[in-house]
Amino acid sequence: MTSVDVTEQLIAEHTITESAPATRGRTRRTIGTGGWVGAALLALVVLVTVLAPLLVGDPLEQDFTAILQAPSAAHPFGTDDLGRDILARTVFGGRTGLALTFLAATVASVLGLTLALLGSLAGGWVDGLTARLADVQLAVPSIVLAIVVLSFIGNSFVPIVAVLVLGSWVLTFRIIRGHTRAVVRQPYVEAARVAGAGPGAIAWRHLIPSVLPLFFVALTLSASSALLLEASLGFLGLGVQPPEPDWGQMVAAGRDSLSTSPLISVVPGLVVVVTAVALQLLGDGLAERFVGRDAIRTGVSR
Repeated sequence: MTSVDVTEQLIAEHTITESAPATRGRTRRTIGTGGWVGAALLALVVLVTVLAPLLVGDPLEQDFTAILQAPSAAHPFGTDDLGRDILARTVFGGRTGLALTFLAATVASVLGLTLALLGSLAGGWVDGLTARLADVQLAVPSIVLAIVVLSFIGNSFVPIVAVLVLGSWVLTFRIIRGHTRAVVRQPYVEAARVAGAGPGAIAWRHLIPSVLPLFFVALTLSASSALLLEASLGFLGLGVQPPEPDWGQMVAAGRDSLSTSPLISVVPGLVVVVTAVALQLLGDGLAERFVGRDAIRTGVSR
């Protein structure tokens, strides 16, 4: 069972089922050591990519006198097969990749939240339809869906974001749906209905405030999933196109030089792993903050 699966299961099983005041009394005040480590790593990666123009040189600059150069003072991680600085390309490669990742994760999380609230409030066939849509999405591997869509439509910015959203929204939907279905059955929600409150008022006053913590947990996990999918697309040549740098694209470009210049692939690949792990740690820390350490240990041991 993956970290995402464990977190999703725990949130679904141990989500808030009593009144909001009782829940607030049980929430933890820390995201744990792992959560803080993840937050620090993620902040470092984002800060370095944002400040890229101030930290490194032009990632597109070619120097044919320094092709496949070993690490040196001028090029700390060496150069690629066109004489471009690997460090500069890695740092700049995160700008587009992270922008795609966080935009897609945000849209996917909002979509999942909206469908979960709609299904939980409407119930009946609406809830069944949204659940079946999620099941269908889970039945089709995200990478396969992305390859098919991008092969027909093309791999410009909007289609890439669209396939990343399609591959990430189900996680938020399942987490939020498990929570809201429990909340809508609570006495205080039933009392609000009897008092004449409509679905919109119930959602705004009772559901949305209680799901916001879980929404941010799902957002971090969705971002991790979207990041790995975006890097996979870049590796397959369906993501950001050359000469613009991209982590997945750089890993693929260095395959033929692994024996002589492994850093061409290793450096961007390591950054992808570190960023994905940072998002996972932050997501697990947020889950621990709102679910509880004991519940997480119980879920992991299952």
